[in-house]
Formats: sequence, structure tokens, C-alpha cells
Amino acid sequence: MLTIDRMKQALRDAQVGIEEQKDTLTDLDRAIGDGDHGINMSRGFDAVSTILDEDYDSLGALSKKVGMTLMSKVGGAAGPLYGSAFVKMATKFGDATEADFSLLKEALQEGSNSIKARGKSEVGQKTMVDVWDPFLEQVQQGEDYKQKLDELVQKTEDMVATKGRASYFGENSRGTVDPGALSSSILLAAIMKEVD
Repeated sequence: MLTIDRMKQALRDAQVGIEEQKDTLTDLDRAIGDGDHGINMSRGFDAVSTILDEDYDSLGALSKKVGMTLMSKVGGAAGPLYGSAFVKMATKFGDATEADFSLLKEALQEGSNSIKARGKSEVGQKTMVDVWDPFLEQVQQGEDYKQKLDELVQKTEDMVATKGRASYFGENSRGTVDPGALSSSILLAAIMKEVD
């Protein structure tokens, strides 16, 4: 069961994971983007970590605050995408103080739908959607979600980007893992770990 405290722990773990992969995220983004994804995500989740000591009366209130923080602190395209995902998740969580696997999955699906709408992107375009959507379609309670996320991230390596900054690289975007897919997998793994 995902409680408010466990969601806070997931976000702390995500911040640690982003920090550990910061250079990798930046290198990947340098190859097919602006080269700032690692720095931006690090800044955003550092800011999120500072709001986790506050009290929240629901998962919805916590998710909304996380979303607004990411929108204001993460630069580039990632800020609005991740931020809107958490804001949308907040509407699904509502006043709930805990979420079972089913409610969490519904909330994450709302987040994924928001990312697709905001980025006007679909599966197969070499974006973070290539992790969010297939993962939520396939994930079952109790399965090895970490392996599933890793596989989805690796799949983006063979794709040609048709959306976002990476699309400017055309065929040359093939052969590099999508940085947004990697940061998404770090976040989703941290959250899933807390609901098992």
C-alpha cells in the first residue's frame, strides 16, 4: 500500500537515482538533445526533496505540490512534462491517504496521458512515453518491474526520434538511449518499490 510517507520515500529515492545517473542523463542528452537533461532533472528533484518535510493530508496534495515544484524548477521540456504528470496524478489520488496497486496504476496512467497530451507524443517516437505507456499496460503486481523498465529503456536505443529536440538528429538519433526514458524509469522504479 502506498502511503503518504512511502510516496515521500519514493521521491527521495528517485532524487538519489537521478543524482547517481546525472552524468549519464546529460551525456545521452548531449548526443541527441540540448545536453541539459541530467542537470535539469537534478535541480528539479533537489527542489522536490526540500518540500518532503512538510505535512500533507493526502496523496493528491503531495502530488500536486511535487508537480508545481517540478514545473517551476526543471528547465527544458522535462519540467512541464513531469510537472503536469504529477498534477494529473493528484486529481486521481484526490483525498486518498493511501493507494493500492490499482489506484496507483490509474494515477500513473493519468500522468502518462498528460505527458502524451502535453508533448503531443505517442509510443514509438523515442520519448519518455516509450517507458510510461508500455510499462503501465504490462505491469502486474509483484512482478520484476525493474527489469521491465530496463528493457523498455533499452528499446529506445534502436528507435529514430520523430518528436522533440532529438527529432532534429533524424537517423543519427538511432543508437542512443532516450534520456527522458531513462529518467522516467528511475522515477517509476522508485514509486513501484513502495507499493509492493
